[in-house]
Amino acid sequence: MASSIDTYLRNLSYSFYLKKDSAEISRINTSKDNLLANLDKELGILIKRRFVFGSYDRDTILPRSIDSKSDIDIMVVFNHTEYERTPETYRGWLKNFGDKYYKDRYGSEVVRSFPTVTIRLGNIHYDLVPAKEESTYWSSTLYIPGDYGWQITDPNDVKSKLTEVNTKYNSIVRPIIRLMKAWNCTNGYPYDSYKLELFITGLNFYGDNVEKGFFYAVGQLSTEWNDSQTKKDKVTSLKYNIGKVKECLENYDVDGAKRWLHRVLPYG
Repeated sequence: MASSIDTYLRNLSYSFYLKKDSAEISRINTSKDNLLANLDKELGILIKRRFVFGSYDRDTILPRSIDSKSDIDIMVVFNHTEYERTPETYRGWLKNFGDKYYKDRYGSEVVRSFPTVTIRLGNIHYDLVPAKEESTYWSSTLYIPGDYGWQITDPNDVKSKLTEVNTKYNSIVRPIIRLMKAWNCTNGYPYDSYKLELFITGLNFYGDNVEKGFFYAVGQLSTEWNDSQTKKDKVTSLKYNIGKVKECLENYDVDGAKRWLHRVLPYG
């Protein structure tokens, strides 16, 4: 039987976990609560509900020290009326709100970039996503800006699926996602972070531990013919180095395995 670095990978993944009692989380929550209070004050009569979603809500967000592009996603569901407003109208309201409360204040920045309005507070980015909701007696459907008007979305569906598979596979999926995202972040984001998370969530980790699951996820990565050569090279390098990790483990060289591992993963 070969050597194992499963415990090491678990601990490494935990070091990429943005812990609930961390100073960074405290800063995020303080800014978030302030932003939501100002949003309610300015646009409350027009808002049906607002909620945090995305990697922050799914517990897969990485510390800014690892992921410089990590952000907090906030969906702002506006009251739907008979008068149909365009996505651009709602984005305009959010942009005006951001400019009024945050533009050029304390180094803050407000940017309208499709389909969100991004407010940067310090080194934390908050993406405000405008939405509308259409309800029937049986169900409700959320819509966010799309390429051609409105498009259906279900932010809770991703979280539900991740929670389901993480439970099904003995709580190894979130650690594997953090490891893969850490590689992605420190290698220039060859993959869209959200799509990478969806991809990993859809894999079969039956009988795996974190080590085997991580190796399996790496092996399942692929590129398209029209992807950039840089992306192809990054994936090839990852697979090569993980292959070397496996060789070291087969030869009972744990220290060597860790050295090869950290050619593609940051230290915690």
